[in-house]
Amino acid sequence: MPSVNLSNIVFTKAKFRYSISEIVDDFLKKKLDKEVREYAKNELGIDYVYKSYDFSKIDFDKGDFVEPDVSLNDMYYKTAKKSLRGINPKKIGLFITINDNQQYLDPSPTVELIPRLSFRKDIRAQNFQGLACSSFSESLLNSAGYFLMNDKEDAFVLIGTHYTPWFLDRIKQIKHISKKDKTNFYNLIYFLIFSDAVSSTILSQTKTKNTQIQIDSKSILTLKDTKNTEKNATIKMSPDKKYRIVFDMKLQPKKLREEVADLSAQNLKLLRKKMPSEFKRIKIWGLHTAGGRFVDYVAGKCQIDKTKIGLSYDLMKKTGNTGAVSSLQFINECINKKALSKNNLGCFIDYGWEGVNTFIFRKLN
Repeated sequence: MPSVNLSNIVFTKAKFRYSISEIVDDFLKKKLDKEVREYAKNELGIDYVYKSYDFSKIDFDKGDFVEPDVSLNDMYYKTAKKSLRGINPKKIGLFITINDNQQYLDPSPTVELIPRLSFRKDIRAQNFQGLACSSFSESLLNSAGYFLMNDKEDAFVLIGTHYTPWFLDRIKQIKHISKKDKTNFYNLIYFLIFSDAVSSTILSQTKTKNTQIQIDSKSILTLKDTKNTEKNATIKMSPDKKYRIVFDMKLQPKKLREEVADLSAQNLKLLRKKMPSEFKRIKIWGLHTAGGRFVDYVAGKCQIDKTKIGLSYDLMKKTGNTGAVSSLQFINECINKKALSKNNLGCFIDYGWEGVNTFIFRKLN
Protein backbone atom coordinates (compact mmCIF):
# COMPACT_ATOMS: atom_id res chain seq x y z
CA MET A 1 0.00 0.00 0.00
CA PRO A 2 1.15 3.59 -0.58
CA SER A 3 2.63 5.95 1.97
CA VAL A 4 0.30 8.44 3.61
CA ASN A 5 1.29 12.11 3.71
CA LEU A 6 -0.08 14.37 6.45
CA SER A 7 -0.58 18.11 6.12
CA ASN A 8 -2.52 20.90 7.80
CA ILE A 9 -2.52 19.26 11.24
CA VAL A 10 -4.58 21.18 13.80
CA PHE A 11 -5.02 20.38 17.50
CA THR A 12 -7.70 22.11 19.59
CA LYS A 13 -8.23 21.88 23.35
CA ALA A 14 -11.57 22.58 25.00
CA LYS A 15 -12.13 26.04 26.41
CA PHE A 16 -11.85 25.47 30.17
CA ARG A 17 -8.52 24.56 31.83
CA TYR A 18 -8.35 23.09 35.34
CA SER A 19 -5.59 21.76 37.55
CA ILE A 20 -6.17 18.35 39.11
CA SER A 21 -5.66 19.99 42.52
CA GLU A 22 -8.37 22.55 41.78
CA ILE A 23 -10.89 19.86 40.82
CA VAL A 24 -10.33 17.55 43.81
CA ASP A 25 -9.65 20.18 46.50
CA ASP A 26 -12.32 22.65 45.40
CA PHE A 27 -15.12 21.40 43.17
CA LEU A 28 -15.24 17.81 44.45
CA LYS A 29 -13.79 18.13 47.95
CA LYS A 30 -17.05 17.19 49.73
CA LYS A 31 -17.34 13.95 47.76
CA LEU A 32 -13.80 12.64 48.14
CA ASP A 33 -11.80 10.98 50.90
CA LYS A 34 -8.49 12.67 51.65
CA GLU A 35 -6.72 9.52 50.45
CA VAL A 36 -8.47 9.83 47.08
CA ARG A 37 -7.57 13.51 46.74
CA GLU A 38 -3.90 12.83 47.51
CA TYR A 39 -3.82 9.95 45.03
CA ALA A 40 -5.27 12.15 42.28
CA LYS A 41 -2.73 14.91 42.89
CA ASN A 42 0.34 12.70 43.21
CA GLU A 43 -0.13 9.48 41.21
CA LEU A 44 -1.74 10.35 37.87
CA GLY A 45 1.22 12.08 36.24
CA ILE A 46 -1.19 14.83 35.13
CA ASP A 47 -1.25 18.44 36.31
CA TYR A 48 -3.86 20.03 34.01
CA VAL A 49 -6.85 18.98 31.90
CA TYR A 50 -9.15 20.80 29.49
CA LYS A 51 -12.91 20.45 29.76
CA SER A 52 -15.93 21.55 27.75
CA TYR A 53 -17.68 22.67 30.96
CA ASP A 54 -17.47 25.74 33.17
CA PHE A 55 -17.32 23.95 36.53
CA SER A 56 -17.98 27.18 38.43
CA LYS A 57 -21.59 27.03 37.19
CA ILE A 58 -22.17 23.39 38.19
CA ASP A 59 -23.66 22.14 41.44
CA PHE A 60 -21.80 18.84 41.89
CA ASP A 61 -24.19 17.76 44.66
CA LYS A 62 -27.23 17.79 42.37
CA GLY A 63 -27.99 14.79 40.19
CA ASP A 64 -29.28 16.74 37.18
CA PHE A 65 -27.75 16.18 33.75
CA VAL A 66 -25.70 19.15 32.56
CA GLU A 67 -25.06 19.95 28.91
CA PRO A 68 -21.50 20.99 27.98
CA ASP A 69 -20.80 24.68 27.44
CA VAL A 70 -18.87 23.77 24.30
CA SER A 71 -20.33 21.14 21.94
CA LEU A 72 -18.14 18.55 20.28
CA ASN A 73 -19.58 19.33 16.84
CA ASP A 74 -18.70 23.01 17.21
CA MET A 75 -15.14 22.00 18.12
CA TYR A 76 -15.13 19.69 15.10
CA TYR A 77 -16.25 22.47 12.77
CA LYS A 78 -13.80 25.12 14.00
CA THR A 79 -10.87 22.69 13.91
CA ALA A 80 -11.75 21.39 10.45
CA LYS A 81 -12.09 24.92 9.06
CA LYS A 82 -8.54 25.69 10.20
CA SER A 83 -7.20 22.55 8.51
CA LEU A 84 -9.07 23.31 5.30
CA ARG A 85 -8.04 26.97 5.10
CA GLY A 86 -6.85 27.63 1.55
CA ILE A 87 -7.87 24.11 0.46
CA ASN A 88 -10.55 23.30 -2.09
CA PRO A 89 -12.92 21.03 -0.08
CA LYS A 90 -14.13 19.42 -3.31
CA LYS A 91 -10.77 17.64 -3.60
CA ILE A 92 -11.52 15.63 -0.46
CA GLY A 93 -12.87 12.23 -1.50
CA LEU A 94 -12.92 10.46 1.89
CA PHE A 95 -14.04 11.93 5.22
CA ILE A 96 -13.26 9.95 8.37
CA THR A 97 -14.41 10.88 11.86
CA ILE A 98 -13.11 9.17 14.97
CA ASN A 99 -15.88 10.10 17.30
CA ASP A 100 -15.96 9.45 21.04
CA ASN A 101 -19.25 11.14 21.80
CA GLN A 102 -21.56 10.33 24.71
CA GLN A 103 -24.61 10.81 22.50
CA TYR A 104 -24.05 7.46 20.86
CA LEU A 105 -27.60 7.28 19.47
CA ASP A 106 -27.11 10.50 17.49
CA PRO A 107 -26.37 10.31 13.76
CA SER A 108 -22.72 10.30 12.80
CA PRO A 109 -21.18 13.81 12.96
CA THR A 110 -20.48 13.53 9.23
CA VAL A 111 -24.21 14.11 8.63
CA GLU A 112 -23.93 17.67 9.92
CA LEU A 113 -20.35 18.41 8.95
CA ILE A 114 -20.40 17.45 5.26
CA PRO A 115 -22.69 20.37 4.26
CA ARG A 116 -21.12 22.78 6.79
CA LEU A 117 -17.65 22.12 5.39
CA SER A 118 -18.87 22.31 1.76
CA PHE A 119 -17.70 18.81 0.89
CA ARG A 120 -19.00 17.38 -2.36
CA LYS A 121 -22.11 15.22 -2.65
CA ASP A 122 -20.36 11.98 -3.57
CA ILE A 123 -17.80 12.07 -0.75
CA ARG A 124 -17.28 8.77 1.07
CA ALA A 125 -17.77 8.99 4.82
CA GLN A 126 -16.66 6.68 7.62
CA ASN A 127 -17.29 7.07 11.33
CA PHE A 128 -15.29 5.16 13.93
CA GLN A 129 -17.55 5.22 16.98
CA GLY A 130 -16.53 3.57 20.21
CA LEU A 131 -13.10 2.24 19.19
CA ALA A 132 -11.74 4.85 21.56
CA CYS A 133 -8.07 5.62 21.89
CA SER A 134 -6.42 3.47 19.24
CA SER A 135 -8.30 4.39 16.07
CA PHE A 136 -5.98 6.77 14.20
CA SER A 137 -3.97 3.93 12.65
CA GLU A 138 -7.20 2.41 11.33
CA SER A 139 -7.96 5.67 9.53
CA LEU A 140 -4.44 5.71 8.04
CA LEU A 141 -4.84 2.17 6.70
CA ASN A 142 -8.32 2.87 5.34
CA SER A 143 -7.02 6.00 3.62
CA ALA A 144 -4.08 4.11 2.09
CA GLY A 145 -6.52 1.55 0.71
CA TYR A 146 -8.72 4.35 -0.64
CA PHE A 147 -5.73 5.92 -2.42
CA LEU A 148 -5.17 2.69 -4.37
CA MET A 149 -8.54 3.25 -6.02
CA ASN A 150 -8.53 7.07 -6.09
CA ASP A 151 -4.93 8.23 -6.38
CA LYS A 152 -5.76 11.86 -7.15
CA GLU A 153 -8.07 12.46 -4.19
CA ASP A 154 -7.30 13.29 -0.56
CA ALA A 155 -8.77 12.10 2.72
CA PHE A 156 -9.70 14.22 5.71
CA VAL A 157 -9.52 12.86 9.26
CA LEU A 158 -11.27 14.51 12.20
CA ILE A 159 -10.80 13.09 15.71
CA GLY A 160 -12.75 14.03 18.81
CA THR A 161 -12.35 12.98 22.44
CA HIS A 162 -15.29 14.08 24.57
CA TYR A 163 -15.61 11.79 27.58
CA THR A 164 -16.36 14.45 30.20
CA PRO A 165 -20.18 14.29 29.81
CA TRP A 166 -20.13 10.55 30.55
CA PHE A 167 -18.10 10.76 33.71
CA LEU A 168 -19.36 14.13 34.97
CA ASP A 169 -22.93 12.86 34.95
CA ARG A 170 -21.87 9.79 36.90
CA ILE A 171 -19.79 11.79 39.40
CA LYS A 172 -22.73 14.12 40.09
CA GLN A 173 -24.89 11.15 41.10
CA ILE A 174 -22.31 9.64 43.49
CA LYS A 175 -22.51 10.88 47.08
CA HIS A 176 -19.10 9.77 48.30
CA ILE A 177 -15.98 8.26 46.72
CA SER A 178 -13.32 6.21 48.47
CA LYS A 179 -10.61 3.90 47.14
CA LYS A 180 -12.53 0.92 48.55
CA ASP A 181 -15.37 1.44 46.07
CA LYS A 182 -13.49 0.52 42.89
CA THR A 183 -16.25 1.29 40.39
CA ASN A 184 -16.84 4.84 41.62
CA PHE A 185 -13.12 5.40 42.17
CA TYR A 186 -12.32 4.48 38.56
CA ASN A 187 -15.18 6.66 37.31
CA LEU A 188 -13.53 9.54 39.18
CA ILE A 189 -10.06 8.77 37.79
CA TYR A 190 -11.37 8.70 34.23
CA PHE A 191 -13.27 11.93 34.85
CA LEU A 192 -10.03 13.52 36.05
CA ILE A 193 -7.54 12.31 33.46
CA PHE A 194 -9.40 12.94 30.19
CA SER A 195 -9.30 16.24 28.34
CA ASP A 196 -11.90 17.17 25.74
CA ALA A 197 -9.99 17.80 22.51
CA VAL A 198 -10.20 17.64 18.72
CA SER A 199 -7.59 17.23 16.01
CA SER A 200 -7.67 17.08 12.22
CA THR A 201 -5.39 16.52 9.25
CA ILE A 202 -5.45 16.11 5.48
CA LEU A 203 -4.10 12.80 4.17
CA SER A 204 -2.67 12.53 0.64
CA GLN A 205 -0.96 9.85 -1.41
CA THR A 206 1.54 12.29 -2.93
CA LYS A 207 3.69 14.91 -1.24
CA THR A 208 2.68 18.55 -1.60
CA LYS A 209 4.24 21.83 -0.53
CA ASN A 210 2.18 21.60 2.68
CA THR A 211 3.15 18.02 3.60
CA GLN A 212 4.50 17.89 7.14
CA ILE A 213 4.70 14.17 7.93
CA GLN A 214 4.97 10.95 5.92
CA ILE A 215 3.92 7.53 7.22
CA ASP A 216 4.93 4.37 5.36
CA SER A 217 1.84 2.16 5.47
CA LYS A 218 3.96 -0.97 5.99
CA SER A 219 5.06 0.47 9.36
CA ILE A 220 1.46 0.63 10.61
CA LEU A 221 0.94 -2.41 12.81
CA THR A 222 -2.28 -3.24 14.64
CA LEU A 223 -3.04 -5.96 17.15
CA LYS A 224 -6.41 -6.67 18.75
CA ASP A 225 -7.00 -8.01 22.23
CA THR A 226 -8.36 -11.51 21.51
CA LYS A 227 -8.02 -12.91 25.04
CA ASN A 228 -10.44 -10.72 26.96
CA THR A 229 -13.96 -12.01 26.23
CA GLU A 230 -15.58 -9.63 28.71
CA LYS A 231 -16.54 -6.08 27.87
CA ASN A 232 -14.17 -3.48 29.26
CA ALA A 233 -16.99 -0.97 29.37
CA THR A 234 -20.67 -0.73 28.51
CA ILE A 235 -23.07 2.09 27.85
CA LYS A 236 -26.69 1.53 28.73
CA MET A 237 -29.92 3.44 29.20
CA SER A 238 -30.99 3.95 32.78
CA PRO A 239 -34.67 3.11 33.42
CA ASP A 240 -35.78 6.59 34.46
CA LYS A 241 -38.25 8.71 32.54
CA LYS A 242 -35.52 10.85 31.00
CA TYR A 243 -33.78 7.80 29.47
CA ARG A 244 -30.50 9.20 30.68
CA ILE A 245 -27.39 7.60 29.25
CA VAL A 246 -25.33 6.09 32.05
CA PHE A 247 -21.72 5.08 31.56
CA ASP A 248 -21.47 1.88 33.54
CA MET A 249 -17.77 1.05 33.58
CA LYS A 250 -16.51 -2.37 34.54
CA LEU A 251 -12.76 -2.07 34.24
CA GLN A 252 -9.68 -3.85 35.55
CA PRO A 253 -6.92 -1.27 34.98
CA LYS A 254 -4.05 -3.60 35.93
CA LYS A 255 -5.24 -6.28 33.52
CA LEU A 256 -5.80 -3.77 30.72
CA ARG A 257 -2.38 -2.22 31.35
CA GLU A 258 -0.66 -5.60 31.14
CA GLU A 259 -2.55 -6.59 27.98
CA VAL A 260 -1.75 -3.43 26.02
CA ALA A 261 1.88 -3.53 27.17
CA ASP A 262 2.27 -7.14 25.99
CA LEU A 263 0.64 -6.36 22.64
CA SER A 264 2.75 -3.22 22.20
CA ALA A 265 5.93 -5.20 22.85
CA GLN A 266 4.83 -7.75 20.22
CA ASN A 267 4.24 -4.93 17.73
CA LEU A 268 7.71 -3.48 18.32
CA LYS A 269 9.34 -6.88 17.92
CA LEU A 270 7.62 -7.26 14.54
CA LEU A 271 8.43 -3.69 13.53
CA ARG A 272 12.13 -4.22 14.33
CA LYS A 273 12.14 -7.36 12.18
CA LYS A 274 10.12 -5.80 9.35
CA MET A 275 11.97 -2.46 9.13
CA PRO A 276 15.35 -2.92 10.88
CA SER A 277 17.08 0.07 9.28
CA GLU A 278 14.25 2.49 10.07
CA PHE A 279 13.82 1.09 13.59
CA LYS A 280 17.44 1.89 14.47
CA ARG A 281 16.97 5.48 13.26
CA ILE A 282 13.98 6.34 15.48
CA LYS A 283 14.86 9.56 17.32
CA ILE A 284 11.77 10.08 19.44
CA TRP A 285 9.00 7.89 20.84
CA GLY A 286 5.42 8.84 21.57
CA LEU A 287 3.12 6.87 23.85
CA HIS A 288 -0.60 7.32 24.31
CA THR A 289 -0.96 9.57 27.37
CA ALA A 290 -3.17 7.27 29.45
CA GLY A 291 -1.73 8.30 32.81
CA GLY A 292 1.63 7.91 34.52
CA ARG A 293 1.28 4.25 35.47
CA PHE A 294 0.22 3.21 31.97
CA VAL A 295 3.03 5.09 30.25
CA ASP A 296 5.64 3.85 32.73
CA TYR A 297 4.53 0.25 32.40
CA VAL A 298 4.25 0.20 28.60
CA ALA A 299 7.61 1.96 28.19
CA GLY A 300 9.24 -0.56 30.52
CA LYS A 301 7.68 -3.57 28.81
CA CYS A 302 8.76 -2.24 25.41
CA GLN A 303 12.26 -1.42 26.72
CA ILE A 304 12.12 2.16 25.46
CA ASP A 305 14.73 4.60 26.71
CA LYS A 306 12.87 7.09 28.92
CA THR A 307 15.06 9.93 27.62
CA LYS A 308 13.33 9.45 24.26
CA ILE A 309 9.76 9.73 25.58
CA GLY A 310 10.07 12.97 27.54
CA LEU A 311 7.70 14.77 25.17
CA SER A 312 4.89 12.30 25.96
CA TYR A 313 5.35 12.83 29.70
CA ASP A 314 5.37 16.59 29.16
CA LEU A 315 2.15 16.51 27.12
CA MET A 316 0.49 14.26 29.69
CA LYS A 317 1.29 16.70 32.50
CA LYS A 318 0.02 19.71 30.54
CA THR A 319 -3.07 18.31 28.79
CA GLY A 320 -3.92 14.97 30.41
CA ASN A 321 -5.21 12.03 28.39
CA THR A 322 -6.46 13.26 25.01
CA GLY A 323 -7.80 9.85 24.00
CA ALA A 324 -7.94 9.10 20.28
CA VAL A 325 -6.48 12.58 19.63
CA SER A 326 -3.24 11.66 21.43
CA SER A 327 -1.31 10.42 18.38
CA LEU A 328 -2.02 13.45 16.20
CA GLN A 329 -1.39 15.75 19.16
CA PHE A 330 2.05 14.17 19.61
CA ILE A 331 2.96 14.51 15.93
CA ASN A 332 1.78 18.12 15.95
CA GLU A 333 3.88 18.83 19.04
CA CYS A 334 6.96 17.28 17.39
CA ILE A 335 6.50 19.77 14.55
CA ASN A 336 5.82 22.81 16.74
CA LYS A 337 8.63 22.07 19.21
CA LYS A 338 11.02 21.13 16.38
CA ALA A 339 11.70 17.87 18.20
CA LEU A 340 12.64 16.27 14.87
CA SER A 341 14.85 17.58 12.08
CA LYS A 342 14.02 17.07 8.41
CA ASN A 343 13.86 13.36 7.48
CA ASN A 344 14.20 12.27 11.13
CA LEU A 345 11.96 9.40 12.27
CA GLY A 346 9.61 9.10 15.21
CA CYS A 347 7.46 6.22 16.39
CA PHE A 348 4.08 6.33 18.13
CA ILE A 349 2.61 3.56 20.28
CA ASP A 350 -1.16 3.80 20.60
CA TYR A 351 -3.44 1.64 22.72
CA GLY A 352 -6.99 1.46 24.00
CA TRP A 353 -9.77 -0.92 25.00
CA GLU A 354 -9.73 -2.69 21.63
CA GLY A 355 -6.01 -3.23 21.18
CA VAL A 356 -2.79 -1.48 20.15
CA ASN A 357 -1.32 0.25 17.11
CA THR A 358 2.19 1.33 16.21
CA PHE A 359 3.55 3.38 13.31
CA ILE A 360 6.74 5.15 12.25
CA PHE A 361 6.50 8.72 10.95
CA ARG A 362 9.01 10.84 9.05
CA LYS A 363 9.22 14.62 9.35
CA LEU A 364 9.42 16.18 5.89
CA ASN A 365 9.10 19.94 6.42
